[in-house]
Amino acid sequence: FERRVSEDGEIRVGNVLASDLIIAGKSLTAFRFGGGAGRNALYYDADGGSLRRAFLRAPVEFRRISSNFSRRRYHPVLGLRRRHEGTDYSASPGTPVMAAGDGIVVRAGRAGGYGNLVELRHLNGITTRYAHLRGFARNVRRGVRVEQGQTIGYVGSTGLATGPHLHYEFRMNGVPKDSRRVKLESGSPVAPQDREAFARERDRLLAILLKADTVS
Repeated sequence: FERRVSEDGEIRVGNVLASDLIIAGKSLTAFRFGGGAGRNALYYDADGGSLRRAFLRAPVEFRRISSNFSRRRYHPVLGLRRRHEGTDYSASPGTPVMAAGDGIVVRAGRAGGYGNLVELRHLNGITTRYAHLRGFARNVRRGVRVEQGQTIGYVGSTGLATGPHLHYEFRMNGVPKDSRRVKLESGSPVAPQDREAFARERDRLLAILLKADTVS
């Protein structure tokens, strides 16, 4: 990991650069690589495969799930039963809402019962929706690219909502899916043009790991 030393000599721990975990005799390594040009560095295995999921399972830190995906749910505001095409995550007002995956903002604004809504378009016909937001993060507007984990808005109770929560929808080719049950693929591997640079950084970090293991 990084050690950052301030001007007065205080040492702080920075990013984890590499790790090695042995389970049942099998070594599982992770290497931090990339970043720059406004992008975050990510973690990869020794072969350059991504160690992150393409989508976050839950795009907000929540207290509890207040309503699950359902084909027939009683709506607390409308007083009738109808489909509930997402998952409701109860959270404190103002809690940051994150982009579940890399994508492009399709819309960010008022959308009827959704209240303040952000909709993102991802690869392979996938879209995600984030509803009842109190407000939007700075510069989140139509056409803007966002990265997984980037704050796009804040939990609120706008639209047809009885309390602060995030209504999160996951759609494939326009069809709503249960985000808690859908199979989440891995993220993209190291790009072909970056393979040589990755191999050099991987070997440098691996040498440090081996040295640390020998010392311990």
